[in-house]
Amino acid sequence: MKTKKNVAQNVGFKEKQPSSRKSIEKKPQKLNERDLENLMGINRPTYKRGRGGAFRQK
Repeated sequence: MKTKKNVAQNVGFKEKQPSSRKSIEKKPQKLNERDLENLMGINRPTYKRGRGGAFRQK
């Protein structure tokens, strides 16, 4: 049996229905060795302080 309080709460509100869309699954991105090394910064130029405190490429 519904009371006036329960009826008043449900007025104007619709219950959510589950969406009919299927969830889209993302494929894991496969990276080769060259891409991984580039991301990690392995092949970057190295610098060292030279005479007078200036940076020079090693």
